[in-house]
Amino acid sequence: MTKRWTGVVVLIILAGLVTWGLLNLPTIINAVQGKLTAWQYQRQLDALEKPYKTDKIGGQTPEETFDLFISALKKEDVDLASKYFVIKKQDDWKKTLEEYRNKALLSDFIVELEKDKSEWNKRETKDPKIIEFDTYTTIKNDAVADFNGQKIPIEAGKYLNTTRFEKYPTGVWKINLL
Repeated sequence: MTKRWTGVVVLIILAGLVTWGLLNLPTIINAVQGKLTAWQYQRQLDALEKPYKTDKIGGQTPEETFDLFISALKKEDVDLASKYFVIKKQDDWKKTLEEYRNKALLSDFIVELEKDKSEWNKRETKDPKIIEFDTYTTIKNDAVADFNGQKIPIEAGKYLNTTRFEKYPTGVWKINLL
């Protein structure tokens, strides 16, 4: 008789567990899906952050990065020169620098960059990982600039140019704005 009652008790416990599982199934599924989604999100985030955490191309100071950039341009190594920019702008700058090289404009660009650097005025920012340098350029006569196939009219006047650098997690500085 005890065997019989033991079987009944086991069946009641089993039925209770099955009922509890069915009643809580949506909660269990949501918890598992939530953990899976969080895991997938973290993997995607890690994949996006990896280039920023492993990029070591740049200088220990903004000035050093700029000098390395100019050095690469002098060697006409536009691939290397483009890597001194923040990751999201590297492809665009590579295309621009290739166009400058193909049109024999790199040497003029280098002269302009070196002139600007000699006149840099450091501007403080609220973010210690951002450093900006300002220079003023005076255009004496109205002109038209050809930039990426677009004709851009430039009126005579005094213009502010900002060069912005961003410090990466690896400790190197990248050009963010030129």
